[in-house]
Amino acid sequence: MPQKPKQPEVEIHAMMVVDAKMRRGCKDFAPDFTLHRTNVDPTRYPSANWDVESARNVDDWKPDCAQAFKQAVARARRKFDIAWPV
Repeated sequence: MPQKPKQPEVEIHAMMVVDAKMRRGCKDFAPDFTLHRTNVDPTRYPSANWDVESARNVDDWKPDCAQAFKQAVARARRKFDIAWPV
């Protein structure tokens, strides 16, 4: 299985926000969330080496924006790993 390209955490974070804001009605959407490293063996579980650790004020998110964010996270996890600092 080919390895996914690695991007800095800040780039993946920003890409997900931009991606979610494209949804109609989510132009001002500003999700507050953090990412964390996962310890998954990529040969056994071909998912990303990261996941969303926490998202704050989710109850205030519009349903369409929450769905757009969820889809942006899933898309980014399929495409990229994070180049974590050593």
